[in-house]
Amino acid sequence: MQKKIEKILIVGVTYDFALEQSYARAAQHLGMKVKMFDPIIVSEKYSKFGFFGKQLQRFLPVEAWDRKVNRELIVTVKEYEPDLIMVFTSTRVLYGSLITIKTISKAKIVWIWPDSPLNLNENNYFSRKLFDLSATYSIGSLPYLEHVGFNNVHWVPLAGDSMLHSIKKEKTALIRDVSFVGMWRPEREKYMKSIIENLGHLNIEIYGSVWKRDCKDKAVLKKWKGNGITGKEMARYFSSSRVNINVIDDTNFPAANMRFFEICMAGGLQVTTLAPEMESKFVHKKHLLYSKNESEMLENIQWVLKNPDQADQIRKDGQELVENSELYIHRFNYIISELSKIND
Repeated sequence: MQKKIEKILIVGVTYDFALEQSYARAAQHLGMKVKMFDPIIVSEKYSKFGFFGKQLQRFLPVEAWDRKVNRELIVTVKEYEPDLIMVFTSTRVLYGSLITIKTISKAKIVWIWPDSPLNLNENNYFSRKLFDLSATYSIGSLPYLEHVGFNNVHWVPLAGDSMLHSIKKEKTALIRDVSFVGMWRPEREKYMKSIIENLGHLNIEIYGSVWKRDCKDKAVLKKWKGNGITGKEMARYFSSSRVNINVIDDTNFPAANMRFFEICMAGGLQVTTLAPEMESKFVHKKHLLYSKNESEMLENIQWVLKNPDQADQIRKDGQELVENSELYIHRFNYIISELSKIND
């Protein structure tokens, strides 16, 4: 019989709004003890040359520094004795370190991949057989990850964080017509340009990083209000917008991004580009509105503004769906359930 999972080690970034923290909050909510190990922060002890060295380690990692960080990870596993280790994305956990951890520990190791396969690196590939469970956010990528040899692959989509983005008990007035929150991408600029050109009389706002640097259209840039909004502030912003635009990055299609769940979690009305992997669960004009092109997005925005009662019901139904079945607590429980089926 497999040992009950009580102690978890999460390996990844540790800033407040990272995916790793959403899983940590879910585990703690379920009564588990959680320890975080952030290789980027640990590497700052070993990187040289000041600020330049830190930037070098982030983007062109130095192997000697990486090995020191990985040794510290192995020592942490030995001392903490976790039942479960969760490794996130392309965090630089060397495959030799995973072999060492397997040698000294009985902990199950889970790999969480919440990104486009485009961003996989060689270390992810070399580690593929060492994970007890591999969780991909896109069901479309699942057979291909299996084909190249990733172990025990499951579809584990992104989700809502009820402890970060839920504001159900708060009443927020609708104070703007159309908003977008997210990093600049060319496809996002294209959609926002269409909205501004055709519905420019509306109150339209954009928040997100690198818009000032990369946005080419001056009319779009005039609607940019500042860099990203996070946490409760972002949730209130979604809740107080009549329409929240979500343009899913072309390289993330056909999966849903984090914003897909965050807007609904906050009780916001979402008008999004297509996310085929979620369309059987998140139903058009019941939980949100889907747009296959710019013309449909314009029609959807106008429909929402002309039908406030139906829009309010969509807000409620979208939030209820996430709360009932699409939280990180649900994702975490699924992973634990699947791990329990593995024979030691």
